[in-house]
Amino acid sequence: MPASSAFLQNWLEPIFGHWLYVDSMLWTVVGFLGAAIFGSRFLLQWLQSEKEKKLVVPWYFWHLSFWGSVLNLLYFLHLDKAPLILGNCFLPFLYGRNILFLRREGTKGGGRKVFAAVAVLVLAGFGWSMFFDKDGDTGPGGSPEHRSKALLKQTAAALKGYHGEQGHFPSGDAKAILETLKKEGFPVNAANLPDTTDVSLDGWKQPIQILTSGNSFIVRSSGKNGIFEDSLSETRDDILIQGSVP
Repeated sequence: MPASSAFLQNWLEPIFGHWLYVDSMLWTVVGFLGAAIFGSRFLLQWLQSEKEKKLVVPWYFWHLSFWGSVLNLLYFLHLDKAPLILGNCFLPFLYGRNILFLRREGTKGGGRKVFAAVAVLVLAGFGWSMFFDKDGDTGPGGSPEHRSKALLKQTAAALKGYHGEQGHFPSGDAKAILETLKKEGFPVNAANLPDTTDVSLDGWKQPIQILTSGNSFIVRSSGKNGIFEDSLSETRDDILIQGSVP
């Protein structure tokens, strides 16, 4: 599946590290919690309106809006999709401003209860993800499969960016190509493990392949078994991204 171009990754990754863009159960939890907290405000507002038999917007509506939008924005930064980020980046500030208006009107104290409830949910969700990660690896960056997929996605995006500037793909083996991308300002390090600086290694510490032909490319990991296999093999667990540039 072709990788999409990065939006903020090239700027944010050097600051926050590769964990922001590595697929893992932790990010799934953040996504679900953000959607649940943000959506719960409407349910609670409806119940309060039914109780009072008129349309009301309770004070906690804005607190749930704020924390839900914060988690949603974090998740959208992880997805690195421009429409999602641009459509939600101002919401925490708007909801936070409404909370300040509430405080000026004398509504204080309740926000701490909402924050405590959100904190408990987040900690519980993170704890759950640590124990139930599907690949059994909860270290930095997620499982070997997660790190490998992230490396391939970053490499595909970097290849597109490089081609867009230079008009061609870099040459050489995977390690040489990645070093060239890094030198030209397209860092690729999502799969790096603490004990290696070789950016050409996937999450299982196996070398990846980068194949280019004209305007097309394939970025490939050999998977857990460490063997590059054809599509007819019963044991094939390769991970690959193929794409092309105009």
